[in-house]
Amino acid sequence: MNLNSKKGLIARLRRGRKVREQFVASHLGKGISHQLRATRDLMGWSQERLAKEAGMNQNAISRLESSSYGKSTITTLKRLAASMDVGLIVRFVPFSEMIDWVSATPRRIEGLTTSALAVENFAREEAAGVFENQFPLVELRVGGGAAESARTQFELAGMSDDSVGSATPPTAMNAAMPAPWMRQGDRSIGAMHAAGIQ
Repeated sequence: MNLNSKKGLIARLRRGRKVREQFVASHLGKGISHQLRATRDLMGWSQERLAKEAGMNQNAISRLESSSYGKSTITTLKRLAASMDVGLIVRFVPFSEMIDWVSATPRRIEGLTTSALAVENFAREEAAGVFENQFPLVELRVGGGAAESARTQFELAGMSDDSVGSATPPTAMNAAMPAPWMRQGDRSIGAMHAAGIQ
């Protein structure tokens, strides 16, 4: 999703509580149904096979894979997760996290911390200016050196040079170094960075 689309999504959510309620319901229904189908397909299972493994009938699986059905229960989801041998996470999230999820924006998840468990509502996030600080991800310059790349990342995020200088080395390196699994053509970006190739 591009920055304009993300801004549009934020603007849409600002229209009111009812709009946000519909947004959550829509993405919950679509997300579950599409993920169920994609996971089943990845496993090479038919609806009949998943139904047998979950102790359900095929019609129930068909309904659950329909994005318009929207009546999955946590009990049913746990049953499906167990039958496919996958994990299941059901949790409340702030709208900023949901926006990142929908827009495929990478985000660090805090895990089971107090701050992650106590979720800010839309009004509190709005008052804190969370939606004003939605910066797009940018491609890192590969080969410019870790410190220079980190400085560029901090500048793009609106941080001062002083922030870069006071950042701990792991923070600066994490901001500057692409993940080793990222690929560009046949060469990994991490290997290209180490070789100084742009």
